[in-house]
Amino acid sequence: MKKNELSKTTASAFVENIRKNRRFYLVTLCLTIVIFALMYIGNGVWKEYRDSSVRNQKEQMLLAVESFSGRLEETIDKYASDVRSLWEISRSLNPEQKEALWDRYVKEHSPLVRDIIIKKKDKTVFAVVPENDPQEVLSESRIDDRMYFRMVRIGNENRYLMLYYQTDTDETISMILDGMAYYNTAIRPLNVGTNGYIVLKDKNGTLLMHPQPEQWGIDVIHGREKLFPGKDLTSLSAMIDRQKQGLTAVDEYYSYWWTKPGAPGVRKVSAYTPAWIGEDFIIVSAVMDYSDMYVPLESGAFKLLLIFVCALFTVLAAASYIFHLMLKSRKDSQQISYLTELNRILKQMHQSEETIAHQQRLQIIGTMTGGIAHEFNNLLTPIMGYAEFLMMDLPEDSDNYDSAREIYEASVKAKEIIQQISSLSRKNMETAFKTLDVDRVIKRALKMVRSVCPDNIELKENISLPGVTIVGNETQLNQVILNIGVNAIHAIGHEKGEISFSAKLLNKAELDPELPIGKEGTWDQFIRIDIKDNGCGMSPDVLKQIFDPFFTTKKGGKGTGLGLALTEQIVTSHRGIVNAESTPGMGSVFHLYFPASVPDKKSRFEPAVQDALDIVRKNLSDQFGEKISLLIVDDNPKVLRLLERNFSKRDIQVTCAMNFKEADQKLKNNHFDALAIEQFIEGNSAVDFCMSVKNRYSGMLRLIMADQVDRELAEAKEKNIIDNYMIKPVSDLDILKELGID
Repeated sequence: MKKNELSKTTASAFVENIRKNRRFYLVTLCLTIVIFALMYIGNGVWKEYRDSSVRNQKEQMLLAVESFSGRLEETIDKYASDVRSLWEISRSLNPEQKEALWDRYVKEHSPLVRDIIIKKKDKTVFAVVPENDPQEVLSESRIDDRMYFRMVRIGNENRYLMLYYQTDTDETISMILDGMAYYNTAIRPLNVGTNGYIVLKDKNGTLLMHPQPEQWGIDVIHGREKLFPGKDLTSLSAMIDRQKQGLTAVDEYYSYWWTKPGAPGVRKVSAYTPAWIGEDFIIVSAVMDYSDMYVPLESGAFKLLLIFVCALFTVLAAASYIFHLMLKSRKDSQQISYLTELNRILKQMHQSEETIAHQQRLQIIGTMTGGIAHEFNNLLTPIMGYAEFLMMDLPEDSDNYDSAREIYEASVKAKEIIQQISSLSRKNMETAFKTLDVDRVIKRALKMVRSVCPDNIELKENISLPGVTIVGNETQLNQVILNIGVNAIHAIGHEKGEISFSAKLLNKAELDPELPIGKEGTWDQFIRIDIKDNGCGMSPDVLKQIFDPFFTTKKGGKGTGLGLALTEQIVTSHRGIVNAESTPGMGSVFHLYFPASVPDKKSRFEPAVQDALDIVRKNLSDQFGEKISLLIVDDNPKVLRLLERNFSKRDIQVTCAMNFKEADQKLKNNHFDALAIEQFIEGNSAVDFCMSVKNRYSGMLRLIMADQVDRELAEAKEKNIIDNYMIKPVSDLDILKELGID
């Protein structure tokens, strides 16, 4: 057979084979495309899941260092306060009593407090342990004009901290703190990944605390260059420069494991924040291996792989079946596919249009209601004021008096409606602090707990506090109750159990005297929320650590150890406390305490406000016969004219200003007993203005007329920046009540 004939025969056979098996080849091609598409999608899903988990862990690390930073500030402030207090007490004691006082304090606070040294003109007057005299100051942070926080070297060791106090009698008091004891008790137990740790540095980059004791007191860059020559510290140095600026951030950088032999290079992640010590700060940073970020992903990766494999086989089976149907009736299948896709597109378009329309409506409503509420408040103010003015001038048995009273009562109802409308204009409902109904908040949170509660667990509730309110953020409070409820569900596991939720209103006298919430503050009533389960319980050692960041009893990377730490942080931000009781094998109970927004029945003022009123009354008694002097600041001339007119009949001297600049000038030239000021004028906050005048004009009552209560306003009252606030529209009677004149 000739060569050309053989070639033609081979080609014909190949074409015939493809023609006979075209269905097989088509199926193979389609399945190959589907497999590669699924692999591509699976890879994208995995990357998104991985990146999301890493971002979440970075946020949790940052929350942890911020929480520890706050505790460090409180610890240093406590010991600084102890030094000042003990010095004042010791001034009235004889030498033997002084020595006994200081010696007893050292013994009671050992091992953290190592020594007390008192010197005068560099001569030691008293020392508990004479050989503990510091030889070198390695780092210093100023707390105030007399108090300093230092890292010092004693003998051959540099693991000591010192609070240095310069008294007004030319004596110096040095409290020696064992830095290693503090590190072992407060820092070393914190878990940061597999090899991670917590590091403290001063603002100049000097290491204050580090897992490797020989690095204490050295410069984080130059000192390590001497200890570990030849290491590339470029990336580390850039991050240290940012830390020295007092920034709060999370950085990825290249460094070394200084605690391991040979200091091997590694990619690290560090979350850092400043802990403020007076005018200076200490850098608090959590350091961990970047690879530890992927530890919690291991279980998730296996689940994703299993889901992908199942999806792959499902798609392959479905594709084979669909392909078979397509071969049997291609025309019908194409029509079905076309109609299905068309329906999907139309449905998607409809949903998109609804979503866009809904967002536009919300935006329009928010903008419109904010303006409406503000304008109506300005309109209601003269209506209520002139109604009050008429009621004062008219006989109570006249028809005109009844008409004026009807106008006033209708204005009050309109004020309540406007307050409801104004809530729609808030731009950030998630972060707003407002007055919340306790029953409503707890029962909403219980709905979320029920949604994740399995059938083997019974939820019980005993919540009945009608009319009782607290000031807080509903989203955050829901998160607190949900975190504790989920922990209770995990503690019960697959066994049959129950979780009970209860709430109780307590007076200050009913609180445990050991609770710090009852010792400070101006609140006389408190809410206690109890969440109890009959799960596995906790040992005393575990119970002590449950609120520590990164502490968890869950195995296999299932828990981050930050849920209860975040819960404590939220409760603290609401001026409350959280504690727990537990018995192994019997269950646990968590107690949440919050100040209740229930006014004291004996006085309508909190102590800070009452003190301000007392000062006003004293000023009036010292100036007998003079009128009360009141400064009103509002950008609405009608409101000013009304209030000025009404107050003129009440023997009160009123001065008006339409902006903060004009008000500041009038304060410089005149004495005023009280200040009533609009919440926002020309985009400026009245809280900032009150803060600026607080110390300059002591004894002046500071009141803010507000459209709504936000977090800034609530915190300003608690910090005594202002004495009280009034919800608009505000009448002269409202201001008189705040002045203590009914």
